[in-house]
Amino acid sequence: MIRVSEARRIILQNVEVLGTEVVALDDCLFRVLAEPVLARRDVPPHDNSAMDGFALTAAATEGASDQAPVSLPVVRTIRAGEMAGSRVGEGEAVRIMTGAPVPEGIDAVVPVEDTYVEAENLFLTRPVKPGANIRRAGEDIGRSEVVLPAGRPLRPADIGLIASQGIAQLKVYRKPEVAILATGVEVVSLGEVPHEAQIYSSNSHSLGALVRECGALSRQLGIARDDPDHLSAMIEEGLQSDVLVTTGGISMGDYDYLKDVFGKVGVEVLFWKVAQKPGKPMTFGVRHGRPVFALPGNPVSTSLSFELYVRPALRKMMGHTRLFRPTVRAILEEDVKKKRGRRNFIRGVVERKADGILYAHTTGEQGSGILRSMSSANGIIILPEDAEGAKAGDRVEVYLIDSEEALCTDGD
Repeated sequence: MIRVSEARRIILQNVEVLGTEVVALDDCLFRVLAEPVLARRDVPPHDNSAMDGFALTAAATEGASDQAPVSLPVVRTIRAGEMAGSRVGEGEAVRIMTGAPVPEGIDAVVPVEDTYVEAENLFLTRPVKPGANIRRAGEDIGRSEVVLPAGRPLRPADIGLIASQGIAQLKVYRKPEVAILATGVEVVSLGEVPHEAQIYSSNSHSLGALVRECGALSRQLGIARDDPDHLSAMIEEGLQSDVLVTTGGISMGDYDYLKDVFGKVGVEVLFWKVAQKPGKPMTFGVRHGRPVFALPGNPVSTSLSFELYVRPALRKMMGHTRLFRPTVRAILEEDVKKKRGRRNFIRGVVERKADGILYAHTTGEQGSGILRSMSSANGIIILPEDAEGAKAGDRVEVYLIDSEEALCTDGD
């Protein structure tokens, strides 16, 4: 039985970044760039007005005051999307709209609200500084500049930035396809009628959602019977995907065949059992470079093991360098007991209270079959292997599974 840190090290050493593919820009949100994006043009492409107003030369406004307003003839109007037109004389002004190109001879724009117009003559009661309210060509992005570096996960603002260059497709790292296989005669698929000793295979759907939430593709294989031959055939089918994740069948029961079947189909098991609670019977192996995760069958153990091990691996495969969710320190609001020897992962709720400090409490009963304890949690309270529990008032490390909810305060 190995420690959590060692299990993570082994997993991440044995997964590789996948290949690349060219994807339409609108499908690239949260994908990771496989090559830098270079600017094809200046943004903005020309000097333009930052607001609706009047374009003029700053020198022509010198000395303007309430007592002695400066008057300039308005010679034409330039709308956004129109060409700037001919040079404007020093004693002239043009009406200009936000985003419209600034014509030659102009070095300032005065807002509409700071002027008044009578008979197509503009009156100003205060001078304007050179460069006022003009956005210069290339001030956002210069031609040939690196807009975004390789390895960048793309956020919504990045999509707009790339679109401003007229780029419609990007080379990004491929999403892994994750095959999900449930095991055991005690579970049935949705739509089937379970008998009294059976339950629905909730793990299949939890895992599918977790896979999609981290950006990968899920492929449901269904449920394998407690039969070595059938299980072997289902595993072979799952190994056609980039990653295989199974749930159940990895403990020490008479019908837990999974470990033996892995050997039969050529999966090299790199570890079996981790010093953690819940989720001790967590297994990892590889075949022909494809990662295989055998997760425990209890619902909480399944979801928790995915968070700790599968999610970071999938993110690495997709080109991410930030593999783990954030952790915070919070003040524990209740006593929590544990035994030495295993790292405990306690489902909890983290909240920032009126004093601005983060506090954490458990979600109640922590049995590995109590899926509601995971559904109610926004964080996982981590108690180290060598600890014998924690007391109310202790500062504890919390792994955030919903950082937005945990870090916000009322009214945010």
